Amino acid sequence: MRRPKLKTNYGYLSDADLARLATRTADALRTSTGFPDLHPTFAEYEAVALDYIAKQGITAKGGSIQQNQEKDEAREALIVMMRRVTSYINNFTDISSIQLGSGFYAVEPPSALLAAETVDWIKFRDGRLPGEVILDWAAVKAAAEYEYTIADGLDADGQPIWGEIRRIRRSKGNIITGLENRLEYYARVRSRNIKGESAWSPIATVFTRW
Repeated sequence: MRRPKLKTNYGYLSDADLARLATRTADALRTSTGFPDLHPTFAEYEAVALDYIAKQGITAKGGSIQQNQEKDEAREALIVMMRRVTSYINNFTDISSIQLGSGFYAVEPPSALLAAETVDWIKFRDGRLPGEVILDWAAVKAAAEYEYTIADGLDADGQPIWGEIRRIRRSKGNIITGLENRLEYYARVRSRNIKGESAWSPIATVFTRW
């Protein structure tokens, strides 16, 4: 019989989804009696969760460069803390109802894991500084990570000349720097998981004007 497990990696979540999970798990663990010897302690977990929730709330509609850097640092700290807490719970009990009482997500049975799906949309938006844009795309539930690539020119057939492929775990707020003024840029993205890669997304374009 398959032993139930909680997911331990939450780096694939968007900032907003991670904040919602942090709120959900903090509320669940605060009232749960299933983990009397939780390690790290609930107080340690709650402090990191609330710190991220607050900083994500400040930057949800913008925020300064420093505020976004502080949010990103809080995000990484929370992801590490979530990994530690879920690893403890996975080792502490094999009773799924107690595990799910923590508010964390359960690992899907192997047969339920879907192949990576194509990203529905991708778009550029203005950055905060000259030479900078922000790239967002639709999150894919089954994605473990994403790959994206940028082009700043077309070949003889009018197709983008793609640059290096970069990997990232989140779908929102990806800052692209070092762009030139008054130049058209192109981007595409695909999702990945252990079953492979999706097809490339539709292409997004932006014409830079500082």
